[in-house]
Amino acid sequence: MATSDMTTIPQSAEDIALSWVQQVLQRDLPGVTITDVDVKGSINQGEGFLSDIVAFDAVGTRNGTSQRYSLVAKLTDFKRPQTVMSDFPKDFHIEVEILEVKFYSILVPDLLYNVSVQSTEQKFQPKGTDFGDNAHADSLFLPKCYYAATDPSSMVSVRVMENLKTQGFSIKPDLQPLSREEMMLTVGALAQLHGLSHRLELRLGKPLPEKYDWIRPDTNEQAMEAFTDEFHKCLKKFAAAFPDQTDLVARLEKQNLKTLFDYTGGSRVKVLSHSDCWVNNIMIKYEGDVPVAAKLVDWQGIKFFPPTYDLAQLFLCCMSWDVFYNHRDVILAHYHQQLQENLDPSESSGLQKYTLEQLKADFKADCLYGVCCRVMGLMLLPADQDLLRKVQEIKEWGVL
Repeated sequence: MATSDMTTIPQSAEDIALSWVQQVLQRDLPGVTITDVDVKGSINQGEGFLSDIVAFDAVGTRNGTSQRYSLVAKLTDFKRPQTVMSDFPKDFHIEVEILEVKFYSILVPDLLYNVSVQSTEQKFQPKGTDFGDNAHADSLFLPKCYYAATDPSSMVSVRVMENLKTQGFSIKPDLQPLSREEMMLTVGALAQLHGLSHRLELRLGKPLPEKYDWIRPDTNEQAMEAFTDEFHKCLKKFAAAFPDQTDLVARLEKQNLKTLFDYTGGSRVKVLSHSDCWVNNIMIKYEGDVPVAAKLVDWQGIKFFPPTYDLAQLFLCCMSWDVFYNHRDVILAHYHQQLQENLDPSESSGLQKYTLEQLKADFKADCLYGVCCRVMGLMLLPADQDLLRKVQEIKEWGVL
């Protein structure tokens, strides 16, 4: 379980010392004794866009048995984001770092350990998992985090997590889209996140943002201005790539990003949302060439949104036109099935009543959000014909 009450935060790889690693691991692994730490260095892959991801191995014993832990420290010096995303205010970078630290240290333990069936008060276990030392098996949607902390005064932040790369997980190279099979795994991970968060909300008896008031429905005004400016810069790239699509460009220019990105209204059921679900934040495990598991990383943008917001972003930003057009219904049906398996069967409200037909209708309506995310993604993703076909299809639905 991640904690945030330790005062020492490493500012570089040189600070990842044996005594510090011992402090970190003994919180979650009582009885562990670390005898050696081997810092491998930076392995930034995808997730390290705004942070430095430092790999290290910790060797020691626990309860008389030799142990080896392959870990990463996600280090963020708040000066670095300012050099990469200078249009966004410094306070925004600090806010999102604190958000991820609180997610790992406060909310994840509640999601994975404290969600129970109210009628029996038995611990809930997602299908196929074990909450002992194997609490973060392949079937869980995120990496295990041992420690998360931030210090705005010294402008540094850290998360210590299991090294997914040593377990066979990787990010798709060169921003390649996900295949049908990879999409099935990814929507399964989202279904677990959404289902567990909804289950926790029903157990608490109030919306999650009332319990975890740092999940803010509103976006920093300066950051919202920066998002809007970036959207219009990227829209110019879209217009340049597709000069004959003036009607689509005009429709996109009219969109109110604040309304889309800060959805709080209406009576729709909302869940904890990753809100940045694109290829660089998805790690897939393979056995040979076959994808067998998926985990979501980089939790700095969590929101409280309808579940189809994550799906819309995923479909628009992470798949080819062929998968979008020919396999969309199968993937949505798989998500719906997985969602139901992660809900409390004793409950009869909320998402338990969410039919596949409602899911498909909400997905189509929320694809406008996905389109805007994809346009913003032109900072890194190409303006290709697959994007154009998807946007044209969504226009035909009457959404855009």
